[in-house]
Amino acid sequence: MFFSFIYKKFIGSLKIKKKLKVCLKMLEMLNKRTTKYKLNRTTIVNLKNILGFKGEGTKDSPIVIDDLGDFTVEISIFTEGIYLVLKNLTISKLSIVGSQHVVIEECFIADLETRQCRNLIFRSNTILRIKQVLCRNCIYENNSVLHKEYNRLINNTHERREFVSLWLILGVGMLFTHIGVSSFLALHVNYVSIEFLVSGISLIIAMTWMLILHFLANRIPKNEYVNFDIQELEVISNAFLEVIREGIIPDGT
Repeated sequence: MFFSFIYKKFIGSLKIKKKLKVCLKMLEMLNKRTTKYKLNRTTIVNLKNILGFKGEGTKDSPIVIDDLGDFTVEISIFTEGIYLVLKNLTISKLSIVGSQHVVIEECFIADLETRQCRNLIFRSNTILRIKQVLCRNCIYENNSVLHKEYNRLINNTHERREFVSLWLILGVGMLFTHIGVSSFLALHVNYVSIEFLVSGISLIIAMTWMLILHFLANRIPKNEYVNFDIQELEVISNAFLEVIREGIIPDGT
């Protein structure tokens, strides 16, 4: 009985992994026809004028983007001074960097990445993958995600890994600088010693700045995670597969 149970679990796991591979393959096909949007203040205003979106971009009247004329889209957002709502969209990849006052609701998102953002709201979305770094004072409410993605999100796993990587790279920069300075003091000045010195100093400056951003982020109120719908891998993969099929089958491909 025990070995039978283990065998069934193993076979079930293989079927789920196979289904996910099919999902990713179909997503690659879908991405070939995905329309990409880079949304900043200028492009948002232009899209509003062309497509007639509601709202003025203020707190009381945000611009609502709920139809871009494509089945699936890839969106990059870089904006702070405008209030924006994305609603009822199928998004293959959503990247939000250095932005504020953005609301994402009732969307299907295959891949979500956010960095150095404030005051974002994610409400009632289905999200396959999430990567969040240096985002604070954001709200996640009633979203459907995988259990492992939920754990990574609330534990800030990606941010913690980056923090460790920054210290390691800073150490490499200090080593390079030491080698370069030692060569100069020993009067062994050549192209290699100069390259070590310049590279080392550049790494130290860049990594120090990134570490400062990490420390400053800890002074800002933390994110809120409310009422997550934690899904099993098979449920998410089924939903993902169904959404992708809707975008591929109508064209007969």
